[in-house]
Amino acid sequence: MSALTLEQEKVLKAWAARYPAPIMGLVEALRQVQRWHRCVTDEDEEYLARLFDVPRVRIHEVATFFPSFTQKPTGRHRIGICRGLSCSLAGSQSMCSCLEKKLGIKEGASTPDGRFSLETMECLGACEQGPALMVNDELKGAATEESISHLLEELE
Repeated sequence: MSALTLEQEKVLKAWAARYPAPIMGLVEALRQVQRWHRCVTDEDEEYLARLFDVPRVRIHEVATFFPSFTQKPTGRHRIGICRGLSCSLAGSQSMCSCLEKKLGIKEGASTPDGRFSLETMECLGACEQGPALMVNDELKGAATEESISHLLEELE
């Protein structure tokens, strides 16, 4: 369960008030919730539905459409490797295996210390950089064994 603090509620209310139609601030509000809780819980969806005055299913649709949002907690460093067609052809499966070996976890899991999580993602829109690698919603470019080693050293 991930209750919101009064300060967090204030931030979310500001997103609802920022635009002519409050729902326009939903994605930014979801981003905030994901940063705070490392996921968007059922409780978060219920709160946002009340705040934005929409059915909860609408919040859930948006929260499950974008790969930036998860329904279960992720590691502090959320590592994603694209599994789209172009990236698959460029070797995303072997780079995912490399990450699994270096992190000591399988795809879809988090390290026991909660520092890293690893997942494959649908197209990241960076086909020219395949296999595309993303960390905490920041595109890092093409994944290679060397770039993965360097990235993990930086994140230590």
